[in-house]
Amino acid sequence: MIRASTAPERPRAVPDRSAAGRMRSAADLAMAGLARILIRIFFRHVHVESGERLESGRPTVLVANHRNGLVDGLLLMAALGRYPRFLGKATLFRIPVLWPFLKLGGVVPIHRAQDGVSTARNTGAFAVSNRLLAPGGMVAVFPEGISHDEPGLQPLRTGAARIALGAAAAGLDHVETVAVGLIYDAKQRFRSRALVRVGVPEPVSRWMDEYRVDDHVAVRSLTDDLTARLRRLVPDYSSWAEADALADIAEIVARQETTLPREVGLARRQQLAEALTHAETLPGLVGPVDALRQAHDTYGRHLALLGFSDAQVMASYRSGRLRRALLWSLAKAIGAAPFAAVGAMVHVAPYELVRRLSRIPRNEGMRATVKLLGCFFSFTAVYTGIGVILGLAFGPAVGLLGALGAPACGYLTIRMIERVRRMGGAIEGLRLARHRGPLRTSLLADRSAVVAAAGVVLGWRTGGA
Repeated sequence: MIRASTAPERPRAVPDRSAAGRMRSAADLAMAGLARILIRIFFRHVHVESGERLESGRPTVLVANHRNGLVDGLLLMAALGRYPRFLGKATLFRIPVLWPFLKLGGVVPIHRAQDGVSTARNTGAFAVSNRLLAPGGMVAVFPEGISHDEPGLQPLRTGAARIALGAAAAGLDHVETVAVGLIYDAKQRFRSRALVRVGVPEPVSRWMDEYRVDDHVAVRSLTDDLTARLRRLVPDYSSWAEADALADIAEIVARQETTLPREVGLARRQQLAEALTHAETLPGLVGPVDALRQAHDTYGRHLALLGFSDAQVMASYRSGRLRRALLWSLAKAIGAAPFAAVGAMVHVAPYELVRRLSRIPRNEGMRATVKLLGCFFSFTAVYTGIGVILGLAFGPAVGLLGALGAPACGYLTIRMIERVRRMGGAIEGLRLARHRGPLRTSLLADRSAVVAAAGVVLGWRTGGA
């Protein structure tokens, strides 16, 4: 524990213009760019809520939940307006495939007692944190200490609070902490979605008087406050089954009628799921919540029995719009087909290898990490090989074109597959609607019962009817 009486020298808010500082800045830019590319490919959509809250330029200690391994860190690098410098457990540096990313990202190693290393070695890490914070930088910590698959937030370690309070005690002004929630709809699935929710930054100044008297108590108090702020961004569920059920109900409530089947935005779905989660804790809503669950179970059974999805039930399939949408999608698919075919041939073998390797870890977050890193290294090797072979055969210009064109073709392959799947879903939904029209009417009645029951729960909670 860093005590006020032994605080290090006050950090100076002076940008590092040395050769090493310029190299570090270049590495940060490179890592941020790489993170954006990897996240853009891995996720189909990333939504950031209240990202403008991080643009203050003040010394900031960021804390985030940790459910998706290395992907969590890359997502923060790619999605935030400020570059976060991470603190990570020192044992990660022993993993060969992670080491280049950790060094390029400027990750500061932290030693943990459970790893058989004295925590006294962290004195240097705290000093580095102070230097990073001094010019208005941001230090990021995953205070749960480990990536996990649990449906709720795990107990927070005190490291983030110690860093923030220690920096303020060293004389650094305007130090603040901010909680960031990371939410995934299917965290280890390729081309899924992610939501980044930025909380309100809070200055640590209100803990400083207590810190000077008893640093242990102040650190614990700030850690408890960070826990509460993270829970507001990433709600706890009793089980993943409960989380999935509430998310499904929220999606049903949020979905509006469209011409073609469409998914509900992850942010809107999460907002409604949280409202339903809170409603479950209110004693006066036991009956309405039970009625909602029963209506949802009935609708779900009937959907499965008839082969519909909720998105297909809510699609109107108006013939004119449907025809235009399908023709436009078909034209795009035909135009991209030659390049997508090249992308498929280039990527199918390494992708299949990585897909099989990703089944080995039990932790879903580690599976996502294996997929992301495995694809990065294997695809890079393939692109390099293509460039070398074409360069030797036809010259450097053709080799460079091949090395750069291969990933572009691969991205077109992904987009084409997604487009074809959407077209197939629309056609299948139209077929079901035509052949099972009366049954779809029954499904709409079941669905209305779910929406009405949810309205009672949410309306009661908000003081409505």
